[in-house]
Amino acid sequence: MLRFRFTVEATPATVRAARRRIAATVRSRSVPLSEDQRLRLELVASELLTNGLLHAGGRLAVDVVLDEHLVVVEVSDGNPTLPRRRRAGPDAEGGRGLTVLDGLCLLRGAEATETGKRCFAVLDLNAPVRHEEAGPPDGLAGNDAEHERWSLTPAGGRLLGALLPAPERPTRSWTS
Repeated sequence: MLRFRFTVEATPATVRAARRRIAATVRSRSVPLSEDQRLRLELVASELLTNGLLHAGGRLAVDVVLDEHLVVVEVSDGNPTLPRRRRAGPDAEGGRGLTVLDGLCLLRGAEATETGKRCFAVLDLNAPVRHEEAGPPDGLAGNDAEHERWSLTPAGGRLLGALLPAPERPTRSWTS
């Protein structure tokens, strides 16, 4: 597993440059990217970076993790407010970011950190793009942050297991 980190100032120009840098980093590690895979990777990176640009500003920390055909893109910013799904009208210029990520990614999420939040997406370079609209399950409000859709394949589970710290093993206590 390879991990790369860099920071950028949150501006439209750096978002553009950072998404290209992420794709170039993946390619430089001998990961072949078709044009479709490169576009998907850059779109996922752009969604995460733009969230930081629009809602946090300042410096953004970008992490890219490569493990076989899986790429994890993480963007950390200084705003603790987690992304929420919004219902976007047909003419709205925003509000579709989580839906886009759901359609392109194996797994995505966000978590609060001591200094703000970390948003991440796991892209399976071998998976086809899902074209159905990914929305909240029936009966859930569009802004219900507690009920987000998650999907995880076996390859995603292995990657998640490698990224998360090992749980502490319970200690046995023997009494006589």
